[in-house]
Amino acid sequence: MGTERGHTEKRILLTGCVILALLQVLTLRLFQIQVIQGKGYSKKAANQRMLYLPLDFSRGQFYDTNMIPLTGRRLVDTMVVFPTLIEDKAAAAAVIAQNTGLSCEEAMEELEEAGAPFKLVLEGNGAAVTESGCRGVMVVKDIERYDPESKARHLIGYIDNSDGVGRSGLERLYESYLSAEGETAIAAMVDGSKRLIPGLGYKMVNGEQGNRSYGLQLTIDYHIQKAAEAVMDRLGMQGAVVVLDVESGELLAMVSRPNYEQQNVEKYLDGQRGELLNKAFQQYNLGSIFKTVVSAAALEDDRINPFETVHCPGYIEVGSLKVKCSSYDEGGHGDLNIFEAYARSCNTFFIELGQRIGGKSITEMARRFGLGSIIGINPMEEQTGLIPREESIYRPDLCNISIGQGDILVTPLQVAAMTSIIANNGVYKKPYVVKGLVDGSGKRIAVEPPEKPQKIISPFVAMEIRKMMEMVVDDGTGTLAALPGFGGAAGKTSSAQTGQRMEGREVLHAWFTGYVPRLYPKYVITVLVENGRSGGSVAAPVFRDIAQRIMELGER
Repeated sequence: MGTERGHTEKRILLTGCVILALLQVLTLRLFQIQVIQGKGYSKKAANQRMLYLPLDFSRGQFYDTNMIPLTGRRLVDTMVVFPTLIEDKAAAAAVIAQNTGLSCEEAMEELEEAGAPFKLVLEGNGAAVTESGCRGVMVVKDIERYDPESKARHLIGYIDNSDGVGRSGLERLYESYLSAEGETAIAAMVDGSKRLIPGLGYKMVNGEQGNRSYGLQLTIDYHIQKAAEAVMDRLGMQGAVVVLDVESGELLAMVSRPNYEQQNVEKYLDGQRGELLNKAFQQYNLGSIFKTVVSAAALEDDRINPFETVHCPGYIEVGSLKVKCSSYDEGGHGDLNIFEAYARSCNTFFIELGQRIGGKSITEMARRFGLGSIIGINPMEEQTGLIPREESIYRPDLCNISIGQGDILVTPLQVAAMTSIIANNGVYKKPYVVKGLVDGSGKRIAVEPPEKPQKIISPFVAMEIRKMMEMVVDDGTGTLAALPGFGGAAGKTSSAQTGQRMEGREVLHAWFTGYVPRLYPKYVITVLVENGRSGGSVAAPVFRDIAQRIMELGER
């Protein structure tokens, strides 16, 4: 009997311990919910009573190298629409149409399709919207992130209007720095049926401390960017322009055309003209600019005497293949050395030279110059280009490669980087675009250091090629790039075959890449004009006009 009583007491004690332990766990859980997580749950409960629309105050802005704003340049009146609060959609559509660029039909379509609150650019009188008394429609002050004069749109990219998240360009690449969890928003206080609570209405909700966003200071020079864009727009050309600082490798300007409206991206989603593509990051056939690579490969390995001549009768025969030179109709260039052949872009000379040095030397030099791999300005969007593998190069292919045709694809950014190596006497200074992070007051708080320079070719070879590029502008294929009065220009033309046809003619991309001034190069400028047909007559004048505007800026 004593034993049975002992067992009973043990069971009671065990049961008590279990109950006590459960009470302790329950107490700890209640403490966690009410004290530790209470603020968060309160916020979530409050959020269920609010309809939010983020404003642009809290997102970090972009600045140029001199801290000139590239985004968020204006404070404007903005129409805010809460579709779920609207009782009379026809009346709301009329108010929207009267004060924005939308028609009544477009406004009604927006209201029917939009589930979340949205913003519209106010073109009418804000007071008129307020006086209309239209429930669910109001006017607030907001920063206009993108405006009709925004520069460097393809580089910066755009954000999604529905959620404020970067979808392209640097907006996407640096989303984690630019965005803030505690964003500034306009909120509508509603009940469980999503009806506006009388007396509470709308209010501004400010971001939490500690969830700050950061701005980005870029290497872009606002005035140089503006000048380059103005030239491309005046001439109505499609393509790309890249401007690099020779000494530092900083990206000073990047232009892509056709342009687009960052706040109305939906207009371009069909992609027929490639408005949303950054053409500076896209790969294209190159043409005769690749003769720079062939020249460097031959000179670096002492495979040719610079003053040795080759006779050009206007064509060259390689086995059963006959390749015409640009001088075919004139009976050929005659006897040329490498300087003269480069200046006049003689195919005969460079095919002969390519046969001598071989595909391995050419492709290895191309890769040393950075062709066939991304630069790193925006790894998400840059294309790698294409340099053929040595084992895939047969004799006919070598003829094409020697003059920049065939399986060679490059980006305008890669061509600019290669040109900067020549201008820097053989030294590669990797292009970069972000200087560092800045806080809300514009103070730089983190610096992005440039990479260590690398020697690519000897200074002697670089100086030889610089002389060739000067001759191109003096009396070769690029005379329309001449820049008298500013220290002169040097460069190389290309009219790149693509194998594509448009309106019965082959598409030829026009290129010019070069630097100014000659003696102490300061700027590299690379121009690509899509289907421009002639590098000498189309791309070279674009280079000249941009270079002249940039040099004039330095004299202000």
